[in-house]
Amino acid sequence: MLRKTRNIMDKKIKTVIITLFTLLVQISVFGQRIAKDQAVEDLTILRDNIQQYNPALEQYNLKFDSLSMEIIQSLQKDSISIFDYFSLVSEICALSNEGHFTLGDWQDSIHKCIPESKCPYLPVSVKLISNQLYVWEDYSNEKSLNRGDKIISINGKTTDDIIKELQKVTPSDGDILTFSNKNIEAGFPWLYYFYIEQTNTFHFEYMRQNEDVKKADIQALLKLEQISNFKKYYGNEVNGQETELNAFYELQLKEQYAVLKLPSFDYRQVNQYKVKSKKMYNSIFKELIDNRVNHLVVDLRNNTGGRNEFADDMIPFILKPINTDLFLKKTISWEGKERTYEMPKASKYAFQGTVYVLVNGKTYSAGSSLARFLKEYVDAIIIGEETGTRYEGFSAGSIQSVVLPNTKLRIGIPRYHIFYPESEIQNTLNRGVLPDYEIVYSFEEIANEIDLHLEKALSLIKTK
Repeated sequence: MLRKTRNIMDKKIKTVIITLFTLLVQISVFGQRIAKDQAVEDLTILRDNIQQYNPALEQYNLKFDSLSMEIIQSLQKDSISIFDYFSLVSEICALSNEGHFTLGDWQDSIHKCIPESKCPYLPVSVKLISNQLYVWEDYSNEKSLNRGDKIISINGKTTDDIIKELQKVTPSDGDILTFSNKNIEAGFPWLYYFYIEQTNTFHFEYMRQNEDVKKADIQALLKLEQISNFKKYYGNEVNGQETELNAFYELQLKEQYAVLKLPSFDYRQVNQYKVKSKKMYNSIFKELIDNRVNHLVVDLRNNTGGRNEFADDMIPFILKPINTDLFLKKTISWEGKERTYEMPKASKYAFQGTVYVLVNGKTYSAGSSLARFLKEYVDAIIIGEETGTRYEGFSAGSIQSVVLPNTKLRIGIPRYHIFYPESEIQNTLNRGVLPDYEIVYSFEEIANEIDLHLEKALSLIKTK
């Protein structure tokens, strides 16, 4: 009996020690502040480096100079919290109207407390649909929320205000919100922590289907606690991801059409599967001709790009008669070095049928470039959401890494401008590839994995 009492006391003491340690870590992290002079120095260095290395800055945001200066001059107090500082850093990067930025990493002084399980944060994942937030998974201790609950506010701040604040600090091309919204959805629990507030309790107002407004209080949890709860509630499921790595590409031949899925051009997958772009496309389009395919569906959803040749090297296989004087694209480096890529010649396996392209906000960079090529050179029918990359061009390529001296925060600045010939098909500024048929999902359709993109493509094929 005495031994049992001691064991209980030992457990209680351990619990108290762990709780005190967590509180001390929170106080340490939450209390980090940067002197005004140091913050101004970092932000000025960041601003100067963006102006030096982003060669498209003046083309895509003429007001960067004045707007970034306003942010720096907004610092009035003697010091600023590390999180407010990070918000200003992110906002200046976002002002460049370019999505190919990196804002630190999980090892730096701002981010590392999350993977090190030292900072409790929101244990709820979401879906962002038509500017509304819906609960996807609740892995809190309370388990108060159900999948599909529409969030009205968190700690008195409306979801509309939360989304706007996160959009303001999320770098994206021009006026494109689809890309930033996809990133906000994917990282909402920790983005809320970094940019909205650091708190131990979340007071939710939400609506459940066919019911009145409800309220729930949820405690913030460390990453290890969230992982433990997730395993307890959902077993071996992987939250929002495939359980197996998709093949680099997949070609499905049907009776009246074919579906070509290209989920990524990431260099790691290129190396893993030892894929050569020209050889891959030659094999694919030869098979399409051999099987007399007249309708091709190219699925580029969630293809965030990678190796540019996987966009460029499809051109010979989709070309129809065009002005051969056109160049394919041009690049200009931050040093002013310019390179012109000539329009390639059509392949003997060039596809002559109708092409349908499935896209969403995470069709980005080289993924979006391919969607553009298909729209320009084969009159492809675009189905889905506006893509995440600007139609007329963008800054990408190699990254200039800049370490801000007072926080050691590492920022990656794109330093090559990639741009295309002037288009007669889509004459827009600061917008992505716009769909011919826009697809908007309800929460129920997402939860039930209904593929409205493909359904629309198949319905168009049937009419032809």
